[in-house]
Amino acid sequence: MKKLTSSIRAILGCGAATAILTTLISCTESEPGGKPPEKQTRSWADERSEREKLQTTYLNDSTVSRISTDDTARTPWYSNHLGYEWFKAYPLSVNGIPYVFLRALVETYPEIWKGEGSLGNLGFGPYPDDYDPATGKLLPPEQRHPLPYGLFTVQDTTVPEDKRTDNVFFSCGACHTGRVYVKDRVEYLIGAPNTEIDAQAYAELLYRTGKKLIKVDSPDPSQVKADPDQIAKIASFLKAKAETDPAWFYGGRTPEDRSASAERAKVQVARVLANLPGAVGGLIASAKKTELMYLALTSKLSYTEKDGQKAPGVFGPRPGRMDAFGIASGLVALHAKREGFFARLPDDHPFFAGLESLPREERLKQAGQRLFTTAPGWMPHDPGASDIKSLWFSRDHAYANWDANQAAEARVIASGVSSGGDPSKVDVRIHEAMNPFIDNLPPTPYPFAVDLDLATKGKPLFEEKCASACHHARNEKVYNVGSDMNRATQITPTARLGLLELTREACELYVENGGSDWCRPKRGSRSADDEAYFGTPRGDKSGYKADVLYGIWAQAPYLHNGSVPTLWHLFRPAERPAKFVRGNIKYDEAKVGFVWDKAPQLDEYGPGDTVHFAEHDTTLRGNSNTGHTYGSEWSDDQVRAVIEYMKTL
Repeated sequence: MKKLTSSIRAILGCGAATAILTTLISCTESEPGGKPPEKQTRSWADERSEREKLQTTYLNDSTVSRISTDDTARTPWYSNHLGYEWFKAYPLSVNGIPYVFLRALVETYPEIWKGEGSLGNLGFGPYPDDYDPATGKLLPPEQRHPLPYGLFTVQDTTVPEDKRTDNVFFSCGACHTGRVYVKDRVEYLIGAPNTEIDAQAYAELLYRTGKKLIKVDSPDPSQVKADPDQIAKIASFLKAKAETDPAWFYGGRTPEDRSASAERAKVQVARVLANLPGAVGGLIASAKKTELMYLALTSKLSYTEKDGQKAPGVFGPRPGRMDAFGIASGLVALHAKREGFFARLPDDHPFFAGLESLPREERLKQAGQRLFTTAPGWMPHDPGASDIKSLWFSRDHAYANWDANQAAEARVIASGVSSGGDPSKVDVRIHEAMNPFIDNLPPTPYPFAVDLDLATKGKPLFEEKCASACHHARNEKVYNVGSDMNRATQITPTARLGLLELTREACELYVENGGSDWCRPKRGSRSADDEAYFGTPRGDKSGYKADVLYGIWAQAPYLHNGSVPTLWHLFRPAERPAKFVRGNIKYDEAKVGFVWDKAPQLDEYGPGDTVHFAEHDTTLRGNSNTGHTYGSEWSDDQVRAVIEYMKTL
């Protein structure tokens, strides 16, 4: 039988995922002696296997090709495999906490860093190769990676080589690699949202630890004093572990691996001990910034009760969700106190409005003071947590983020800057590869059974009412469909402009240090800025974009804020639960979404595996499950048929 690999690749390549089913059910054997026509339907199991091979081929493709950011004089360097390696294993920023220092903190302060294998129950799963391929069960703890998947180490090359430490930070794959439980095995979904991760809770753990290390606290950073007893406690642990079991830090499955990791640990521990007050001071400084950004500003402005409606916690828990732009706005307030931030701005920048007549030094000083003191006016006043997005075939999505507030070329570098916080420490190099990688990344197919006859009945209705109406490629419109509008309206012009300048600074520093001039947005007019960061907010025209629904099965819960647990509930608004469980990786095949009506039990995915979940309460501010009532007029049979078809997207 002639295989469909080339046909499927062509279909996927043009972004017409809704045409796949027609090809799937019309496949016939052409060789003599084949089955009768009525028996020649291609099974979903065969189709799934073919699509899995396509994704694997894509991820392993080392063919070097030219990309859009290459000019004619540049030697091509990009391959899908390189993009994948950087996506999954390269930290977004180099200014994370030193690795051996972090391991010591986890052990020294268990009352803060509770939770085995997940760094305080943050929803980080094990590495894929931490599972025994024969049984699907986790290997013994000593044979697993010491960090959970999504956290990786990198060294800051601006530091003298003999002082460099392995610093821990997130990779792109931390937030954009999902998991699902299939036939007693955990499967990883490259490019899917991580529905378990509680990334902003990581800030809380670092904050609580930093506060633990303070002996004399003060609003004035220069007056803060570290606790020498706590420093001694950490030093004692590091010294003892390095002397008695240095291989513990980095692990290793073979004697050779453990020997090499022991030597690396000794070097790293020595470097941290040589500057332990500096490491402690760095964590305390981070805690004080978090205190300002999360507690002094965000929690008092937006994470408050309003009109009798309670707000969610500023740190979470919110598995699979984050208030990315709400919290990132606080970065602008922090950088307002940094003179170097303003020194890079042109004289006609809006931040200098009304200060043009002042000498430059005074202008920079007053602009910073004004931006910081006015923060309560331009920072968000509503919590706007939203789901982590999938990245499959991103080229078919005209703009980035739920509310289309960035052009596609700005999406990856802006995310890196907002998560790293310091423009000078963003690993700009790896971000250039992310756009071409996610532009063409195929979705992971639905891993369970599909009734193709029923899916065929649902296809025309989906195409007419869903795909052609809204969810088609390169749709530039935004819609107000009655869903919670907090995410769409929270970012102000001032916050947007500040984040734009932080992104531009990271790009310019990269070029100044010898990097390629690929980064966008480039210095230009205000209209050029708007093109790069799109014109938000839009007032009464605010809303959310409608993407092509590639791999929609893995993107549950639904709506921008993840407030609807399954596709069935999406089409049946009256049945949407007011509260449900998020974070389960077992799947509800009947309603199509992750199991939502019961919490996972300890060891449910296997002994030692991570279990992280939280209740989603739709009555809290920003969590509403209203809106997007399309399909509610359909019969139950029609809904089931459409959902069956959506499994194949």
